[in-house]
Amino acid sequence: MKNECGNKLLAVTIIELFLLLGCTSTKYIASSSETHPPTSSAAVYYLDKPDRPYSEMGAIKVKAHSDIEMVEKFKQKAMEIGADGVFITYMDNQLTFDTSIRFLVVAPIRAEGITIKFRDTSLEK
Repeated sequence: MKNECGNKLLAVTIIELFLLLGCTSTKYIASSSETHPPTSSAAVYYLDKPDRPYSEMGAIKVKAHSDIEMVEKFKQKAMEIGADGVFITYMDNQLTFDTSIRFLVVAPIRAEGITIKFRDTSLEK
């Protein structure tokens, strides 16, 4: 009997792990039809917007399992669309207690950010 409970717990844990691993995503919503070549780097801004002049390109929505993965997803998508950076505007991470298996489950982090392209100020002089 004790072994059956242990096997059920292990099975449920493995299933939940697979479900969690499959719950990451990245979605980009452009604010214009303008396109840019991919960039080789992109910055992620949390609290302060950059002090250089920039234009907003669109929004990125990310679902990830950790802060590190979230930042990496923002960077990857920003570079792919030719952005110089992403300013994070929203982030949510919830913890839930699963009573059927009696442990804490970390829900994926949901975050949103605005992609930016720096303006070339040398042409404005």
